[in-house]
Amino acid sequence: MTLILVTGGTGDLGSKLVERFVAKGETVRVLSRRAPPTEATTEWAQGDMETGAGLGEAVKGADVVVHAATGGGTRAKADAPGARNLVEACKEAATPHFFYISIVGIERIPLGYYKAKLECERLIETCGVPWSNLRATQFHALMDGFLRMFSRVPLVLPIPKSFKFQPIETGEVADRMVEDAAKGPVGRLPDIGGPEVLTFGEIAKTWQEARGKTRPIVNVPLMGAVAKGFKEGYNCTPEHAEGKITWREWLDGNYSRRMGSE
Repeated sequence: MTLILVTGGTGDLGSKLVERFVAKGETVRVLSRRAPPTEATTEWAQGDMETGAGLGEAVKGADVVVHAATGGGTRAKADAPGARNLVEACKEAATPHFFYISIVGIERIPLGYYKAKLECERLIETCGVPWSNLRATQFHALMDGFLRMFSRVPLVLPIPKSFKFQPIETGEVADRMVEDAAKGPVGRLPDIGGPEVLTFGEIAKTWQEARGKTRPIVNVPLMGAVAKGFKEGYNCTPEHAEGKITWREWLDGNYSRRMGSE
C-alpha cells in the first residue's frame, strides 16, 4: 500500500484527489495548517508551508507527495517559498516522487500568478527530488467563480469577450493525476485540457442561459502582454483536449442541482 501526502487536500482539486486515492486503496495523508476535523477519514498532518513548520513530519514515509496547494490571488507570492520549503523537506526525507500540478501556458502569459507557478516549476525541476509535473487548463469551477465576480457589477456583465479558455472538470484532472502518480516520476507530463476552446463571450453566454439570466454581456477591451496571451489562447492546449465534460454539461449538472435545492 502506498502512502500519498496531498497538500491542498481540502480544496476543490485536493478533495477530489483524496477521494480517488482512498477509493484506490491508498493510504492518504492530508497536509493542512488547520487541525484535523473530527470526521477526518485520512491521516492528517498539520504544517505551514510558508514557514516550513511541520513539513518534515508531514512528508515522513510518504511514497508520493502531491502538491495541489496554491495561494492564488494576493497569496500567489507565497507559492514559491512554500514550494521551496516543501521540496527541502522532501529532499531531507528522500521522498521517491514529488508530483506538481501547474497551468498550461504559464511561460507565455506574464500574469503574476502564472509567474509564481513558473517559479515553482523551475524550483522543482532542479531540486534533486524525482518529480512529475502536469499542466492543466482552467477548471469549470474557476470560470464560474470569475463570472460570479464580474456579475457583481449592476445591470451588465462586463468581461473581455475575446479571451480564450479551455475549461475542464476538476475531477477529470484528478483522475489523470491519480493515474500518472502511479507511474512514478517522469518529469514533464503531456498537458491536459477540456474538450473545447471557447471565448469568454461564449462562456458567459452559456453561463447566463444555464442560470436563466439575460443581462447584456459588455466587452471590456484590455491591452498588454497578458491580454494578448489570453486572446491568442496561449493558456489552451487543443492538441490535448482530453476532458469529456463540456462547459454546458457542467453548468447543466451544477445549476440544475442548485435550483432544485432552492
